[in-house]
Amino acid sequence: MRRKDKEVTSRDWITDVLDKGVWMQLAMAGKDGSPYIVPLNYGFKDDFIIIHGAKDGKKIDLLKENTKVAFNVSIDTELIRNEDNPSEFSMKYRSVSGLGIAAFIEDPEEKREALKILMEHYRGPKEPMAEGMLKATSVIRIQITELTGKTSFYAKPE
Repeated sequence: MRRKDKEVTSRDWITDVLDKGVWMQLAMAGKDGSPYIVPLNYGFKDDFIIIHGAKDGKKIDLLKENTKVAFNVSIDTELIRNEDNPSEFSMKYRSVSGLGIAAFIEDPEEKREALKILMEHYRGPKEPMAEGMLKATSVIRIQITELTGKTSFYAKPE
């Protein structure tokens, strides 16, 4: 990271941002390198992220072509304004960005457990999960390979 003064490496701080995030931006690219980004719900645990979606669609097609992904979660965002000087406009935020490798979960019980991780993130109910819903849903586990925290206009953790 170029701005070391904004970099955060504390695992507790990174976990806190991921825990408080409402959605994630997931970046993907097909074989031709064309980028695609989508906001989505997520769950996380230790060194992986869980996402889900329909069995068909652009996101699914791209993840089947290229398993490498990038993601970002930002919280506590606020525009910093200076009405007298446009060069002093900025953003206040806490964010986590990362890279990972996506893999589809096919086993029904593994899918069920992964979706429980996603529901836990939103403090939602984890049961019952209908068999039809499990069959109709793609569940993807993203193994995190790199994580970086960044803060602007917030105190950095020690």
